[in-house]
Amino acid sequence: MSDRDPNIFGHSYTYPMNYNMHLNPAATDYAPEAHRQDNMPSQVSAAPSPYLEARVLNLEEEHDSLRGEVLSLTEMHHELCSSVDKLKKGGWPVTVGPFQDQDLTQSHLRAMEFKHKLEELSRAVHQSVDGVADEEKINGTTTPKANGNMPPHLRATGTAGGAVSKSLPPHLRGKAMSGTKEHSPVESPNNCLVTDGPVDTVTITAVPAAMPSPPMSPATVVQQDLSVDQLSLTSWKPYYLNTLKPFTTDTKVPTAGQMVTFHPQFLDQHLGGTDWSPGLKFVPGEHTCIIKNRTYYMLDPSTEPYQPEAPGLHGAKLTAFFNENPEDSSDFSGLPDGATSYEDVPMFVKQNDRYVYFGNYSQTRWSDKLDYDTMMARVPQHIKEFWATELTSPVRPAWVTEELKNHFFKKPEYSGRLHPASEADATTVTSEEEVVLNDKMARDVRKYVEELRDWEREAKMKTAMIKKQFILDAFDAADADFPPALRLWWEYLECVNWRKDFYDLLVTLQSRDARFSK
Repeated sequence: MSDRDPNIFGHSYTYPMNYNMHLNPAATDYAPEAHRQDNMPSQVSAAPSPYLEARVLNLEEEHDSLRGEVLSLTEMHHELCSSVDKLKKGGWPVTVGPFQDQDLTQSHLRAMEFKHKLEELSRAVHQSVDGVADEEKINGTTTPKANGNMPPHLRATGTAGGAVSKSLPPHLRGKAMSGTKEHSPVESPNNCLVTDGPVDTVTITAVPAAMPSPPMSPATVVQQDLSVDQLSLTSWKPYYLNTLKPFTTDTKVPTAGQMVTFHPQFLDQHLGGTDWSPGLKFVPGEHTCIIKNRTYYMLDPSTEPYQPEAPGLHGAKLTAFFNENPEDSSDFSGLPDGATSYEDVPMFVKQNDRYVYFGNYSQTRWSDKLDYDTMMARVPQHIKEFWATELTSPVRPAWVTEELKNHFFKKPEYSGRLHPASEADATTVTSEEEVVLNDKMARDVRKYVEELRDWEREAKMKTAMIKKQFILDAFDAADADFPPALRLWWEYLECVNWRKDFYDLLVTLQSRDARFSK
């Protein structure tokens, strides 16, 4: 024991402080006598981490950006307040002009042109994306998209030779990177586990990733350009009309506003004819007629919503029942050989109490019956009201009454016996068994005839009592209801000719009589 022990003699001893002593911050235990390693760098405090510095800078930039946006919003608020105050004080002159009529045809044409431009741009974009993606996939030069939410110091920066420099946080430094050569820590001044030196990045080799090419865009259906004459603002028409080719002729068909209109009395005087079916007139007799097939249409747009919209266009008319063809009737004759009442028929359409020649039309497809959905969605209510009035009119034609009776009150069917006739080579002597069978069949036939008489008397009475509301209810009834539902029919009208000589003849004849001029 030394006499310099501080506990000797009951008092303590303080060692003198050496201010030139150097402490090793990397030492785990206090060892005054240990020798300091020459290769250990002397550093009083750890250098700031680049990751934290970048993070702080990023936050400062975002803070400055938010302040700028707040200032911009404040300026916009002041400008809006100033504008509202000026408007309240009457600082802006406001002038309201008259409503300008728009040309619907021109507007529709501009809309169609704009639609075609959009389709062309869409096709160009799809072709560009598909071509670039396929080329990058073949060359192996695809690059992943940068994540806009990733901070700038974490975004990978491409370098030459496919190397990518990434800044790693401290807890991931020195760990093996998947898909690359493993980096093991080495004893060097640049190792992050030995010192907090300036090295803060790890260079790895990027493997080109196979980018899947985008899916092929669906084929775009390119519609043919429509002329102004063929544009229609009606969004729906019977399907068969859409399958017909437009009518073409060497002579341009004038518009309805450019043509001379005809007085209905003039047409009745020079063409004549009787109402054969709704909208169709037939000229009976043996005298000469300027119309070859002696039939022509007279249509009213107020009751035919799907008639041709302009001269030379296709259309369709509605009807409830059909009369027999004039050429098949025994009451009328005079049609030349080969002529029919449903081919190349002139059509006149009502316009302001006069009629316009639309061309010659043919029924190139037999009629189709409308279903319930079409009756409800495509036939206006006033059209149903018109047909209900026509079918219940006291002056309706006899054939219409007969069609109503057969439709709503079905004729009873024969359900009795039917005995087959004897063969030609059989004996002429009638057997007793055949006599009995013939007698039974005769009784059944007489009974059926009595049923037909009763049905005829009762059906006529019921048909005469049909009212307008009964027809309207039949339009709304289901197909399986009883009494049966009533549906209208399409009569398709395809324009096949526009005869200028026929039109000029009518114009000349009307000009000779001042009564029929406008």
